[in-house]
Amino acid sequence: MSKWDLSVFYADEASWEKDYQLIKSMIPKFADFKSKLGDFETFKAYHLFDEELTKLLYKVYAFAHLGSDLNLKDNDKMSKQQQVGLVLNDLSQATSFISPEIIELGEEKVMSFVNKDEVLKPYAFPYKKLFRGQMHILDAKSEALLSNFSAIRSIPTSLYQSLSVIDRTDEKVKLSDGSSVLVTQAQFRALIESSKTPADRKKIFKTLYKKYADNKSAFAATYNLVLQQLNTVVKNRNYESSLDSALFNNNIPVSVFHNLKDVAYENTHTLKRYIALRKKALNMKTYYTYDRFLPLAKSDKKYPYAEAKQLFIESLKGFPKEFVDNQIDAIKDGFVDAYPTDGKRTGAYSSGFYGHHPFILLNHNDTLDSVFTLAHEAGHSAHTLFSDKAQPLPISDYTIFVAEIASTFNEHALLDHLLKKVSTKAEKIELLTMAIDNICSTFYRQTLFATYEYEANKLVAEGKPINEQSLSKIMVDLYKHYYGLDITKEPGKQYVWAYIPHLFHTPFYVYQYATSFSASLKIYDNVKSNAPHAFDNYIAMLKTGGSMFPVDEAKIAGADLTDKNTFHAVVARMESLLDQLEAALNA
Repeated sequence: MSKWDLSVFYADEASWEKDYQLIKSMIPKFADFKSKLGDFETFKAYHLFDEELTKLLYKVYAFAHLGSDLNLKDNDKMSKQQQVGLVLNDLSQATSFISPEIIELGEEKVMSFVNKDEVLKPYAFPYKKLFRGQMHILDAKSEALLSNFSAIRSIPTSLYQSLSVIDRTDEKVKLSDGSSVLVTQAQFRALIESSKTPADRKKIFKTLYKKYADNKSAFAATYNLVLQQLNTVVKNRNYESSLDSALFNNNIPVSVFHNLKDVAYENTHTLKRYIALRKKALNMKTYYTYDRFLPLAKSDKKYPYAEAKQLFIESLKGFPKEFVDNQIDAIKDGFVDAYPTDGKRTGAYSSGFYGHHPFILLNHNDTLDSVFTLAHEAGHSAHTLFSDKAQPLPISDYTIFVAEIASTFNEHALLDHLLKKVSTKAEKIELLTMAIDNICSTFYRQTLFATYEYEANKLVAEGKPINEQSLSKIMVDLYKHYYGLDITKEPGKQYVWAYIPHLFHTPFYVYQYATSFSASLKIYDNVKSNAPHAFDNYIAMLKTGGSMFPVDEAKIAGADLTDKNTFHAVVARMESLLDQLEAALNA
């Protein structure tokens, strides 16, 4: 079954409503702990109560969130998600006194409470983080005031969803052969791959980007809200910059971000070489960004979801049983929703909720790329399974920074497996292209978008205007430097900043694809070369959850992200793959 079974949460909506109302009745009870946390028994009781509510909230939220994502056009499901959002706002306001009050108790007293009780010991690291960042936490009155604005924080996300998905109407285009095709977010890449003429490709691409071009001012205004909210955090909580505020909590050195950004920016020769190879192989005089979807070796092979699962499972052969079992468990029936449907959220993700099996959303389109997407998301879910089994609730949730290590490790393994199965020149070229494209998209493209975020936030800090022209200029300049391409010649491409949902939903997220990719490549190379305890160290990292800072977690697995050479290794891998591709094309 390639559909979600949400009955694991609730058999019916009435059961969900009962728990939803229970949560609403529990939230006011946090007031019973106010000004009393200095008493050990009250301190412990607060944490037990908070865990009880959190576990219930995970269940209520999961049912509403997942159900809504299956059909964003279903108003009833959307209403449930909005209801949960309101409850989260109430919870934020009701608990706004907690951090200031605990900080006022002092680190010595709080840690003495934590260390003397087994129930509280898992909170040692979270409180270490809290006291480390106490200069960014305000007094109770100020925190309460800020919490009143929590409902507003979700407005940019809601606006973006409305513009990009809910109010979107997919359009049909007539191609040069007389056929008509529906251009959707999930299918446009496959349409370009199979297109027969440059004019068809341009028409398909223009149709996809039409909503971004037509609504450029609305998207810019929405993104400006995102930027202004980030800037408000900087001002209210005394951070040096939006980047600093994004990295501080997880103790990620700002140098990690800048080293990544600089290594990618200074080594774009690989991208330009790849484009030159593609132009020559495809006999093209003019190259556009959407031409990257054209295969250098044509294959009509389709990969239905069942076959994609089998290929992924085969790629795990030889790995430790504990690792394999969790990967297979990640994609078992009922926990993957595979194929696109009308109104379903675009893209792919794994969503985990402590105490419950994680869920994977896909929009599988039977392409080779969608096989890699399955392996990617399975890595996330398996990571969640490892973490939840090894860690208690307070320290189970791993950070985004290490999340993409688990997903891209699976991609490396799948690629190697498929390369061993190739029997023709065309298959070898296709897979080498896949590997190179993966570096282009995960390392270079995501770093480009991260650099865009960095530059857009600088505009706000410097008091410069935020509009579609200023945002597009950043993208135009970056694409020119990275690829040597002028995206103003492509219909709508200069609004690619509006195309990337992560920029709106989770600011300063995308750079972590590149850091994690670099780390996973190092870890995978260690495994392949049989470095001592390499796989044991990797599994140990997957089990750490949120029990330490993420840069330290990566080091456990054998990847030092404070070392600039880690990023240069990706550039070297790209150059090696380009050598192999050039040889295969000329063979």
